[in-house]
Amino acid sequence: MGNVGTEFRTWLVAQRVRDVTPAMTSEGHSRIALTAAVGEVNIYPFEDGLEIAEYRITRVSDGEAVFFLHVLLDDLTRAQELFSQMAEVLADEQSHQTTHVLLCCTSALTTSFFATKMNEVARTLSLDYDFTAMSVQRGLKAEGFDAILLAPQASHMRPEMVAAHPDTMVFEIPAKIFGSYDAAGAIRLLMHVFRDVGAPTDRPSVRVARDLSNDNLILIITLFTMRTYSRLGYRLYDHGTPTMQGAVRKPKLDYRDVEDLLETMGGRGVNVKDLDIIGIAVPGVAYHGTITLPGVTETPYDLGSHINKRFGIRTSVDNNCNAAAVGCYVGQDKYESVMFFRHELGHIAGGLGTVIDGKLLKGRHNLAGEPKYYESLFRYKPNYEDSIWNERGMFEIARNVALTGIALISPEAFYFAVDTVDDMDEMRYALAHDVHTDDDDGECLLAPNGGPLLGLPEDMIPELYVVDDYVERVYLGEMALCLQKLRDPNYRSLGIA
Repeated sequence: MGNVGTEFRTWLVAQRVRDVTPAMTSEGHSRIALTAAVGEVNIYPFEDGLEIAEYRITRVSDGEAVFFLHVLLDDLTRAQELFSQMAEVLADEQSHQTTHVLLCCTSALTTSFFATKMNEVARTLSLDYDFTAMSVQRGLKAEGFDAILLAPQASHMRPEMVAAHPDTMVFEIPAKIFGSYDAAGAIRLLMHVFRDVGAPTDRPSVRVARDLSNDNLILIITLFTMRTYSRLGYRLYDHGTPTMQGAVRKPKLDYRDVEDLLETMGGRGVNVKDLDIIGIAVPGVAYHGTITLPGVTETPYDLGSHINKRFGIRTSVDNNCNAAAVGCYVGQDKYESVMFFRHELGHIAGGLGTVIDGKLLKGRHNLAGEPKYYESLFRYKPNYEDSIWNERGMFEIARNVALTGIALISPEAFYFAVDTVDDMDEMRYALAHDVHTDDDDGECLLAPNGGPLLGLPEDMIPELYVVDDYVERVYLGEMALCLQKLRDPNYRSLGIA
Protein backbone atom coordinates (compact mmCIF):
# COMPACT_ATOMS: atom_id res chain seq x y z
CA MET A 1 0.00 0.00 0.00
CA GLY A 2 1.55 3.29 -1.12
CA ASN A 3 1.98 6.23 1.22
CA VAL A 4 -0.28 8.40 -0.96
CA GLY A 5 -3.01 5.75 -0.78
CA THR A 6 -2.76 5.61 3.01
CA GLU A 7 -2.89 9.41 3.34
CA PHE A 8 -5.80 9.59 0.90
CA ARG A 9 -7.82 7.04 2.92
CA THR A 10 -7.21 8.98 6.11
CA TRP A 11 -8.26 12.22 4.42
CA LEU A 12 -11.27 10.61 2.76
CA VAL A 13 -13.03 9.45 5.93
CA ALA A 14 -12.91 13.03 7.27
CA GLN A 15 -14.89 14.44 4.33
CA ARG A 16 -18.64 15.03 4.16
CA VAL A 17 -21.07 15.37 1.27
CA ARG A 18 -24.48 16.73 2.22
CA ASP A 19 -23.75 15.82 5.85
CA VAL A 20 -22.91 12.23 4.88
CA THR A 21 -19.47 10.84 5.77
CA PRO A 22 -17.97 8.22 3.44
CA ALA A 23 -18.37 4.70 4.84
CA MET A 24 -15.04 2.86 4.39
CA THR A 25 -14.95 -0.92 3.96
CA SER A 26 -12.11 -3.21 4.98
CA GLU A 27 -11.08 -3.45 1.32
CA GLY A 28 -10.41 0.27 1.21
CA HIS A 29 -13.54 1.25 -0.69
CA SER A 30 -15.82 4.11 0.37
CA ARG A 31 -19.51 4.73 -0.32
CA ILE A 32 -21.62 7.88 0.00
CA ALA A 33 -25.30 7.03 -0.36
CA LEU A 34 -27.71 9.91 -0.98
CA THR A 35 -31.34 9.54 -2.03
CA ALA A 36 -30.71 10.67 -5.62
CA ALA A 37 -27.29 9.14 -6.28
CA VAL A 38 -24.57 6.99 -4.77
CA GLY A 39 -20.91 8.01 -4.84
CA GLU A 40 -18.08 5.50 -4.55
CA VAL A 41 -14.31 5.70 -4.27
CA ASN A 42 -12.80 2.27 -4.92
CA ILE A 43 -9.07 1.78 -4.42
CA TYR A 44 -7.30 -1.05 -6.21
CA PRO A 45 -3.67 -2.25 -6.20
CA PHE A 46 -1.66 -1.43 -9.32
CA GLU A 47 1.99 -2.15 -10.05
CA ASP A 48 5.23 -1.30 -8.26
CA GLY A 49 3.32 -0.90 -4.99
CA LEU A 50 1.11 1.89 -6.36
CA GLU A 51 -2.68 2.03 -6.28
CA ILE A 52 -5.50 3.34 -8.47
CA ALA A 53 -8.54 5.21 -7.19
CA GLU A 54 -11.82 4.79 -9.08
CA TYR A 55 -14.42 7.57 -8.67
CA ARG A 56 -17.97 6.63 -9.59
CA ILE A 57 -21.44 8.20 -9.18
CA THR A 58 -24.53 6.16 -10.02
CA ARG A 59 -27.94 7.81 -10.34
CA VAL A 60 -30.52 5.93 -8.26
CA SER A 61 -33.51 6.55 -10.56
CA ASP A 62 -32.10 4.81 -13.64
CA GLY A 63 -28.77 3.25 -12.63
CA GLU A 64 -26.90 5.60 -15.00
CA ALA A 65 -23.22 6.22 -14.25
CA VAL A 66 -23.04 10.03 -14.32
CA PHE A 67 -19.43 10.30 -13.16
CA PHE A 68 -16.63 7.78 -13.76
CA LEU A 69 -12.87 8.38 -13.51
CA HIS A 70 -9.67 6.61 -12.48
CA VAL A 71 -6.47 8.19 -11.20
CA LEU A 72 -3.10 6.77 -10.23
CA LEU A 73 -2.54 7.49 -6.54
CA ASP A 74 0.85 9.12 -6.88
CA ASP A 75 -0.28 12.69 -6.18
CA LEU A 76 -2.35 13.31 -3.04
CA THR A 77 -3.42 16.82 -4.09
CA ARG A 78 -4.72 15.59 -7.44
CA ALA A 79 -6.62 12.72 -5.79
CA GLN A 80 -8.24 15.16 -3.35
CA GLU A 81 -9.16 17.57 -6.17
CA LEU A 82 -10.90 14.78 -8.08
CA PHE A 83 -12.87 13.78 -4.99
CA SER A 84 -13.93 17.40 -4.52
CA GLN A 85 -15.15 17.49 -8.13
CA MET A 86 -16.99 14.22 -7.64
CA ALA A 87 -18.57 15.62 -4.48
CA GLU A 88 -19.83 18.64 -6.46
CA VAL A 89 -21.49 16.39 -9.03
CA LEU A 90 -22.96 14.19 -6.30
CA ALA A 91 -24.38 17.19 -4.48
CA ASP A 92 -25.73 18.53 -7.77
CA GLU A 93 -27.48 15.22 -8.49
CA GLN A 94 -29.07 15.40 -5.06
CA SER A 95 -30.19 19.00 -5.52
CA HIS A 96 -31.46 18.54 -9.06
CA GLN A 97 -33.14 15.19 -8.83
CA THR A 98 -35.98 16.86 -10.71
CA THR A 99 -35.43 19.76 -13.08
CA HIS A 100 -38.05 22.40 -12.34
CA VAL A 101 -38.98 24.61 -15.28
CA LEU A 102 -41.19 27.69 -15.20
CA LEU A 103 -43.28 28.70 -18.22
CA CYS A 104 -44.32 32.35 -18.29
CA CYS A 105 -46.82 34.25 -20.40
CA THR A 106 -48.75 37.47 -19.90
CA SER A 107 -51.68 35.74 -18.20
CA ALA A 108 -50.55 32.08 -17.85
CA LEU A 109 -53.70 30.79 -19.58
CA THR A 110 -52.05 29.41 -22.71
CA THR A 111 -48.88 28.38 -20.89
CA SER A 112 -50.94 26.38 -18.37
CA PHE A 113 -52.20 24.16 -21.19
CA PHE A 114 -48.70 23.96 -22.67
CA ALA A 115 -47.17 23.07 -19.29
CA THR A 116 -49.74 20.27 -18.90
CA LYS A 117 -48.77 18.84 -22.29
CA MET A 118 -45.06 19.08 -21.45
CA ASN A 119 -45.59 17.26 -18.14
CA GLU A 120 -47.44 14.50 -20.01
CA VAL A 121 -44.60 14.11 -22.50
CA ALA A 122 -42.01 14.14 -19.71
CA ARG A 123 -43.85 11.36 -17.85
CA THR A 124 -44.21 9.32 -21.05
CA LEU A 125 -40.47 9.56 -21.69
CA SER A 126 -39.57 9.03 -18.00
CA LEU A 127 -37.77 12.38 -17.83
CA ASP A 128 -37.18 14.12 -14.50
CA TYR A 129 -38.73 17.42 -15.58
CA ASP A 130 -41.53 19.30 -13.85
CA PHE A 131 -43.24 22.22 -15.61
CA THR A 132 -45.20 25.01 -13.92
CA ALA A 133 -47.04 27.89 -15.59
CA MET A 134 -47.30 31.40 -14.14
CA SER A 135 -47.90 34.91 -15.33
CA VAL A 136 -44.82 37.00 -15.92
CA GLN A 137 -45.51 39.15 -12.89
CA ARG A 138 -45.70 36.12 -10.61
CA GLY A 139 -42.70 34.60 -12.33
CA LEU A 140 -40.56 37.61 -11.42
CA LYS A 141 -41.00 36.68 -7.76
CA ALA A 142 -40.93 32.89 -8.12
CA GLU A 143 -38.11 30.81 -6.66
CA GLY A 144 -36.70 27.32 -7.02
CA PHE A 145 -36.65 26.93 -10.82
CA ASP A 146 -33.74 25.63 -12.90
CA ALA A 147 -34.88 27.32 -16.11
CA ILE A 148 -37.51 29.85 -17.17
CA LEU A 149 -39.15 29.65 -20.60
CA LEU A 150 -40.95 32.73 -21.89
CA ALA A 151 -43.80 32.51 -24.35
CA PRO A 152 -43.17 34.56 -27.52
CA GLN A 153 -45.63 37.25 -26.46
CA ALA A 154 -43.73 37.68 -23.19
CA SER A 155 -40.22 37.63 -24.65
CA HIS A 156 -39.87 41.40 -24.20
CA MET A 157 -39.79 40.75 -20.43
CA ARG A 158 -36.56 38.77 -20.60
CA PRO A 159 -34.32 41.61 -19.28
CA GLU A 160 -36.53 42.01 -16.21
CA MET A 161 -36.69 38.23 -15.70
CA VAL A 162 -32.90 37.90 -15.95
CA ALA A 163 -32.45 40.70 -13.44
CA ALA A 164 -34.85 38.95 -11.05
CA HIS A 165 -33.22 35.54 -11.57
CA PRO A 166 -29.52 36.17 -12.37
CA ASP A 167 -28.49 32.54 -11.75
CA THR A 168 -31.23 30.92 -13.83
CA MET A 169 -31.32 30.26 -17.58
CA VAL A 170 -34.03 32.40 -19.16
CA PHE A 171 -34.91 31.96 -22.82
CA GLU A 172 -37.82 32.20 -25.24
CA ILE A 173 -39.88 29.28 -26.52
CA PRO A 174 -39.62 29.50 -30.32
CA ALA A 175 -42.86 30.76 -31.85
CA LYS A 176 -43.14 27.76 -34.20
CA ILE A 177 -43.00 25.43 -31.16
CA PHE A 178 -45.30 27.40 -28.90
CA GLY A 179 -47.82 28.29 -31.61
CA SER A 180 -48.31 24.63 -32.55
CA TYR A 181 -48.26 23.40 -28.93
CA ASP A 182 -45.31 21.18 -29.80
CA ALA A 183 -44.56 20.02 -26.25
CA ALA A 184 -42.12 17.35 -27.41
CA GLY A 185 -40.21 19.94 -29.45
CA ALA A 186 -39.98 22.24 -26.43
CA ILE A 187 -38.61 19.40 -24.30
CA ARG A 188 -36.07 18.49 -26.98
CA LEU A 189 -34.87 22.10 -26.96
CA LEU A 190 -34.66 22.04 -23.18
CA MET A 191 -32.65 18.82 -23.19
CA HIS A 192 -30.41 20.29 -25.87
CA VAL A 193 -29.76 23.36 -23.74
CA PHE A 194 -29.09 21.37 -20.58
CA ARG A 195 -26.94 18.88 -22.54
CA ASP A 196 -27.91 15.88 -20.45
CA VAL A 197 -25.02 13.39 -20.63
CA GLY A 198 -27.56 10.58 -20.58
CA ALA A 199 -29.14 11.77 -23.82
CA PRO A 200 -28.32 9.55 -26.82
CA THR A 201 -25.99 11.96 -28.64
CA ASP A 202 -22.99 9.68 -29.16
CA ARG A 203 -24.44 7.23 -31.66
CA PRO A 204 -23.00 6.42 -35.08
CA SER A 205 -25.36 7.86 -37.67
CA VAL A 206 -23.37 9.67 -40.37
CA ARG A 207 -22.72 7.96 -43.68
CA VAL A 208 -18.97 7.87 -44.43
CA ALA A 209 -18.71 8.71 -48.13
CA ARG A 210 -15.02 9.55 -48.27
CA ASP A 211 -12.45 6.77 -48.04
CA LEU A 212 -11.84 6.34 -44.32
CA SER A 213 -10.95 2.66 -44.54
CA ASN A 214 -7.95 1.87 -42.35
CA ASP A 215 -6.43 -0.80 -40.14
CA ASN A 216 -5.59 1.55 -37.28
CA LEU A 217 -6.65 1.70 -33.65
CA ILE A 218 -7.70 5.31 -33.00
CA LEU A 219 -9.06 6.86 -29.81
CA ILE A 220 -11.07 10.07 -30.17
CA ILE A 221 -11.69 12.26 -27.12
CA THR A 222 -14.14 15.17 -27.17
CA LEU A 223 -14.36 18.10 -24.76
CA PHE A 224 -17.32 20.47 -24.68
CA THR A 225 -17.92 23.40 -22.35
CA MET A 226 -21.47 24.08 -21.18
CA ARG A 227 -22.81 26.91 -19.06
CA THR A 228 -22.77 25.01 -15.77
CA TYR A 229 -20.52 22.03 -16.48
CA SER A 230 -18.31 20.37 -19.08
CA ARG A 231 -18.60 17.10 -20.96
CA LEU A 232 -15.78 14.62 -21.61
CA GLY A 233 -16.53 11.91 -24.16
CA TYR A 234 -14.50 9.22 -25.90
CA ARG A 235 -14.88 6.71 -28.73
CA LEU A 236 -12.51 3.95 -29.83
CA TYR A 237 -12.30 3.18 -33.56
CA ASP A 238 -10.86 -0.21 -34.59
CA HIS A 239 -10.37 -0.42 -38.38
CA GLY A 240 -12.78 2.51 -38.69
CA THR A 241 -15.54 0.83 -36.67
CA PRO A 242 -16.65 2.26 -33.28
CA THR A 243 -16.11 -0.45 -30.67
CA MET A 244 -16.29 1.44 -27.38
CA GLN A 245 -17.57 4.81 -26.24
CA GLY A 246 -18.67 6.75 -23.19
CA ALA A 247 -19.15 10.22 -21.72
CA VAL A 248 -19.04 11.85 -18.32
CA ARG A 249 -20.18 15.20 -16.98
CA LYS A 250 -17.72 17.29 -14.97
CA PRO A 251 -18.26 20.47 -12.92
CA LYS A 252 -15.71 22.36 -15.01
CA LEU A 253 -13.35 21.87 -17.92
CA ASP A 254 -9.99 20.48 -16.82
CA TYR A 255 -7.57 19.25 -19.47
CA ARG A 256 -5.92 16.93 -16.96
CA ASP A 257 -9.08 14.82 -17.12
CA VAL A 258 -7.87 13.65 -20.54
CA GLU A 259 -4.76 12.16 -18.93
CA ASP A 260 -6.89 10.56 -16.22
CA LEU A 261 -9.12 9.01 -18.88
CA LEU A 262 -6.13 7.52 -20.68
CA GLU A 263 -4.85 6.04 -17.44
CA THR A 264 -8.13 4.16 -16.99
CA MET A 265 -8.35 2.68 -20.49
CA GLY A 266 -6.58 -0.46 -19.29
CA GLY A 267 -9.56 -1.18 -17.06
CA ARG A 268 -11.70 -1.09 -20.18
CA GLY A 269 -9.51 -3.62 -21.94
CA VAL A 270 -7.51 -1.11 -24.00
CA ASN A 271 -3.74 -0.86 -23.81
CA VAL A 272 -2.98 2.74 -24.76
CA LYS A 273 0.40 1.62 -26.11
CA ASP A 274 -1.52 -0.21 -28.85
CA LEU A 275 -3.14 3.01 -30.08
CA ASP A 276 -1.84 4.39 -33.35
CA ILE A 277 -2.96 7.92 -32.52
CA ILE A 278 -5.16 9.86 -30.10
CA GLY A 279 -7.36 12.62 -31.50
CA ILE A 280 -8.67 15.28 -29.12
CA ALA A 281 -11.35 17.78 -30.19
CA VAL A 282 -11.50 20.84 -27.94
CA PRO A 283 -13.09 24.29 -27.77
CA GLY A 284 -10.80 27.26 -28.31
CA VAL A 285 -7.82 27.77 -30.61
CA ALA A 286 -5.65 24.66 -30.97
CA TYR A 287 -2.16 25.21 -32.39
CA HIS A 288 0.67 22.65 -32.32
CA GLY A 289 -1.16 20.82 -29.56
CA THR A 290 -1.51 23.95 -27.42
CA ILE A 291 -4.98 25.23 -26.50
CA THR A 292 -5.86 28.88 -25.98
CA LEU A 293 -9.25 29.31 -24.33
CA PRO A 294 -9.72 32.46 -22.21
CA GLY A 295 -11.86 31.88 -19.17
CA VAL A 296 -10.73 28.26 -18.84
CA THR A 297 -6.94 28.55 -18.68
CA GLU A 298 -5.01 31.68 -17.75
CA THR A 299 -2.21 30.71 -20.15
CA PRO A 300 -2.17 28.43 -23.22
CA TYR A 301 -2.13 24.76 -22.22
CA ASP A 302 0.14 22.37 -24.17
CA LEU A 303 -2.13 19.33 -24.03
CA GLY A 304 -0.52 17.63 -27.03
CA SER A 305 2.95 17.59 -25.49
CA HIS A 306 1.60 16.45 -22.13
CA ILE A 307 -0.09 13.43 -23.68
CA ASN A 308 2.74 12.67 -26.07
CA LYS A 309 5.44 12.75 -23.41
CA ARG A 310 3.48 10.94 -20.72
CA PHE A 311 2.13 8.09 -22.85
CA GLY A 312 4.48 8.11 -25.85
CA ILE A 313 1.60 8.15 -28.33
CA ARG A 314 1.10 10.35 -31.36
CA THR A 315 -1.53 12.93 -30.46
CA SER A 316 -3.65 15.30 -32.54
CA VAL A 317 -5.39 18.27 -30.91
CA ASP A 318 -7.97 20.11 -33.02
CA ASN A 319 -10.72 22.68 -32.59
CA ASN A 320 -14.08 20.90 -32.34
CA CYS A 321 -15.79 23.11 -34.95
CA ASN A 322 -12.96 22.42 -37.37
CA ALA A 323 -13.45 18.71 -36.70
CA ALA A 324 -17.20 19.08 -37.29
CA ALA A 325 -16.56 20.84 -40.62
CA VAL A 326 -14.36 17.93 -41.68
CA GLY A 327 -17.10 15.57 -40.51
CA CYS A 328 -19.58 17.38 -42.76
CA TYR A 329 -17.11 17.12 -45.63
CA VAL A 330 -16.31 13.41 -45.35
CA GLY A 331 -19.96 12.55 -44.65
CA GLN A 332 -20.90 13.26 -48.28
CA ASP A 333 -19.29 13.21 -51.71
CA LYS A 334 -21.16 16.01 -53.45
CA TYR A 335 -19.28 19.10 -52.21
CA GLU A 336 -15.57 19.88 -52.06
CA SER A 337 -15.92 23.18 -50.16
CA VAL A 338 -18.13 23.43 -47.08
CA MET A 339 -18.58 25.67 -44.04
CA PHE A 340 -19.93 24.69 -40.62
CA PHE A 341 -21.22 27.08 -37.94
CA ARG A 342 -22.05 26.15 -34.37
CA HIS A 343 -23.59 28.51 -31.80
CA GLU A 344 -25.20 27.33 -28.59
CA LEU A 345 -28.18 29.18 -27.14
CA GLY A 346 -26.95 31.57 -24.45
CA HIS A 347 -23.27 31.15 -25.34
CA ILE A 348 -21.37 34.38 -25.89
CA ALA A 349 -19.81 33.24 -29.18
CA GLY A 350 -19.95 30.53 -31.82
CA GLY A 351 -17.41 28.57 -33.81
CA LEU A 352 -16.84 28.27 -37.56
CA GLY A 353 -15.07 25.55 -39.53
CA THR A 354 -14.21 25.65 -43.24
CA VAL A 355 -13.04 23.05 -45.74
CA ILE A 356 -11.89 24.38 -49.12
CA ASP A 357 -11.19 21.97 -51.97
CA GLY A 358 -10.92 19.13 -49.49
CA LYS A 359 -8.46 20.94 -47.20
CA LEU A 360 -9.22 22.32 -43.76
CA LEU A 361 -8.73 26.09 -43.56
CA LYS A 362 -6.75 26.86 -40.40
CA GLY A 363 -4.93 30.12 -41.14
CA ARG A 364 -2.08 31.71 -39.26
CA HIS A 365 -1.79 30.21 -35.77
CA ASN A 366 -4.97 28.22 -36.60
CA LEU A 367 -7.09 31.27 -35.80
CA ALA A 368 -9.46 30.81 -38.76
CA GLY A 369 -12.99 30.05 -37.65
CA GLU A 370 -13.34 32.36 -34.64
CA PRO A 371 -16.45 34.47 -35.35
CA LYS A 372 -16.41 35.74 -31.78
CA TYR A 373 -14.24 38.58 -33.06
CA TYR A 374 -16.91 39.92 -35.41
CA GLU A 375 -20.36 38.36 -34.93
CA SER A 376 -21.20 40.83 -32.15
CA LEU A 377 -20.24 43.83 -34.32
CA PHE A 378 -23.50 43.73 -36.26
CA ARG A 379 -26.42 45.68 -34.85
CA TYR A 380 -28.97 43.68 -32.89
CA LYS A 381 -32.13 44.85 -31.23
CA PRO A 382 -31.95 45.48 -28.38
CA ASN A 383 -28.35 44.18 -28.14
CA TYR A 384 -26.11 41.19 -28.82
CA GLU A 385 -26.13 39.97 -25.21
CA ASP A 386 -29.92 39.57 -25.31
CA SER A 387 -29.93 38.16 -28.85
CA ILE A 388 -28.03 35.02 -27.84
CA TRP A 389 -31.00 34.07 -25.64
CA ASN A 390 -33.89 34.18 -28.10
CA GLU A 391 -34.97 32.63 -31.37
CA ARG A 392 -34.91 35.77 -33.50
CA GLY A 393 -31.53 36.85 -32.14
CA MET A 394 -29.93 33.46 -32.80
CA PHE A 395 -31.32 33.54 -36.33
CA GLU A 396 -29.83 37.01 -36.91
CA ILE A 397 -26.44 35.89 -35.60
CA ALA A 398 -26.46 32.81 -37.82
CA ARG A 399 -27.51 34.88 -40.82
CA ASN A 400 -24.75 37.44 -40.28
CA VAL A 401 -22.01 34.84 -39.81
CA ALA A 402 -23.21 32.90 -42.85
CA LEU A 403 -23.40 36.05 -44.96
CA THR A 404 -19.84 36.99 -44.00
CA GLY A 405 -18.48 33.50 -44.56
CA ILE A 406 -20.21 33.03 -47.89
CA ALA A 407 -19.00 36.41 -49.15
CA LEU A 408 -15.40 35.54 -48.21
CA ILE A 409 -15.20 31.85 -49.10
CA SER A 410 -18.26 31.07 -51.27
CA PRO A 411 -18.62 27.42 -50.22
CA GLU A 412 -20.82 24.94 -52.04
CA ALA A 413 -22.67 24.05 -48.84
CA PHE A 414 -23.19 25.73 -45.46
CA TYR A 415 -24.07 23.64 -42.39
CA PHE A 416 -25.81 25.16 -39.35
CA ALA A 417 -25.74 23.69 -35.83
CA VAL A 418 -27.38 26.68 -34.16
CA ASP A 419 -29.92 26.24 -31.38
CA THR A 420 -33.46 27.25 -32.51
CA VAL A 421 -32.35 27.72 -36.17
CA ASP A 422 -33.87 24.96 -38.32
CA ASP A 423 -35.74 26.63 -41.20
CA MET A 424 -33.39 26.79 -44.17
CA ASP A 425 -36.03 28.30 -46.47
CA GLU A 426 -36.27 31.21 -44.06
CA MET A 427 -32.46 31.44 -43.90
CA ARG A 428 -32.19 31.45 -47.70
CA TYR A 429 -34.77 34.24 -47.87
CA ALA A 430 -32.87 36.27 -45.27
CA LEU A 431 -29.54 35.82 -47.06
CA ALA A 432 -31.05 36.96 -50.37
CA HIS A 433 -32.72 40.12 -49.09
CA ASP A 434 -31.04 43.43 -49.87
CA VAL A 435 -32.22 44.95 -46.58
CA HIS A 436 -33.01 42.85 -43.52
CA THR A 437 -35.67 44.60 -41.46
CA ASP A 438 -36.71 44.37 -37.86
CA ASP A 439 -39.86 42.29 -37.34
CA ASP A 440 -41.49 44.82 -35.02
CA ASP A 441 -41.37 48.18 -36.76
CA GLY A 442 -39.64 47.71 -40.11
CA GLU A 443 -36.54 49.60 -39.01
CA CYS A 444 -33.45 48.70 -41.05
CA LEU A 445 -30.73 46.88 -39.18
CA LEU A 446 -27.62 48.77 -40.23
CA ALA A 447 -24.04 47.64 -40.40
CA PRO A 448 -21.51 49.49 -38.18
CA ASN A 449 -20.67 51.95 -40.98
CA GLY A 450 -24.33 52.97 -41.34
CA GLY A 451 -24.99 51.13 -44.59
CA PRO A 452 -27.66 48.48 -45.06
CA LEU A 453 -26.98 44.80 -44.64
CA LEU A 454 -26.77 43.75 -48.28
CA GLY A 455 -28.15 40.40 -49.34
CA LEU A 456 -26.69 37.81 -51.70
CA PRO A 457 -27.84 37.09 -55.26
CA GLU A 458 -30.07 34.03 -55.11
CA ASP A 459 -27.87 31.92 -57.38
CA MET A 460 -24.79 32.62 -55.21
CA ILE A 461 -26.31 31.22 -52.02
CA PRO A 462 -24.89 27.75 -51.31
CA GLU A 463 -26.91 24.73 -50.30
CA LEU A 464 -28.02 25.11 -46.67
CA TYR A 465 -28.31 22.28 -44.16
CA VAL A 466 -29.27 21.81 -40.52
CA VAL A 467 -26.93 19.62 -38.45
CA ASP A 468 -28.76 17.79 -35.68
CA ASP A 469 -25.90 15.40 -34.87
CA TYR A 470 -23.14 17.86 -34.00
CA VAL A 471 -21.26 15.53 -31.64
CA GLU A 472 -21.26 12.77 -34.25
CA ARG A 473 -19.78 15.12 -36.86
CA VAL A 474 -17.00 16.01 -34.42
CA TYR A 475 -16.12 12.35 -33.85
CA LEU A 476 -16.17 11.57 -37.57
CA GLY A 477 -14.14 14.63 -38.52
CA GLU A 478 -11.54 14.11 -35.80
CA MET A 479 -11.02 10.53 -36.96
CA ALA A 480 -10.52 11.80 -40.53
CA LEU A 481 -7.96 14.37 -39.29
CA CYS A 482 -6.09 11.65 -37.41
CA LEU A 483 -5.96 9.50 -40.53
CA GLN A 484 -4.68 12.48 -42.52
CA LYS A 485 -1.78 12.86 -40.11
CA LEU A 486 -1.02 9.15 -39.95
CA ARG A 487 -0.84 8.98 -43.72
CA ASP A 488 1.37 12.05 -44.09
CA PRO A 489 4.88 11.31 -42.72
CA ASN A 490 5.84 14.97 -42.96
CA TYR A 491 2.91 16.19 -40.85
CA ARG A 492 4.24 17.68 -37.63
CA SER A 493 1.64 20.26 -36.50
CA LEU A 494 -1.10 20.02 -33.89
CA GLY A 495 0.87 17.98 -31.39
CA ILE A 496 1.97 15.21 -33.75
CA ALA A 497 5.32 13.80 -32.60
